[in-house]
Amino acid sequence: MKHDRLCAIGHNLADSMASGLGFVIGYYPMDVFGEAASSPEALIEVDFLNGRVVRGMPSDELEAAVALFAEVLPEFCQSNGATVTDFKALSATFTTTALGRQVFLSVTDQNGRSSMTEYRGVPLKRLKVLDDLGRIRKNPRQAGAANI
Repeated sequence: MKHDRLCAIGHNLADSMASGLGFVIGYYPMDVFGEAASSPEALIEVDFLNGRVVRGMPSDELEAAVALFAEVLPEFCQSNGATVTDFKALSATFTTTALGRQVFLSVTDQNGRSSMTEYRGVPLKRLKVLDDLGRIRKNPRQAGAANI
């Protein structure tokens, strides 16, 4: 499975959670950014593979939603041409800063390739940057997943 395809699957999961509607798991209202802002670390980090919050202090409702994301992940992957076993790690860190709502998506595939992509806003969009020739391009993924 191509790494970019796995990143797209991760983006869709994180975007569903960020939207506050949780359509991937059915209609399940949540406010992950609000909970991140009120968390002592000012973030919520979600491990989609294991269905748990690894950093931050989520509400019981958000913890239940994260568990539901893990339950539907195999079917969601299959509908997108992948399997859960294609992932070695899949996590998203949600935070709210002066720059707005941010999500850092970390993906590691079974071949050991890992990347981290920064998204902003809702719906989640990759940042745009100027390349060496002055053209507007999507901010490239960072190789290797780093901690936020």
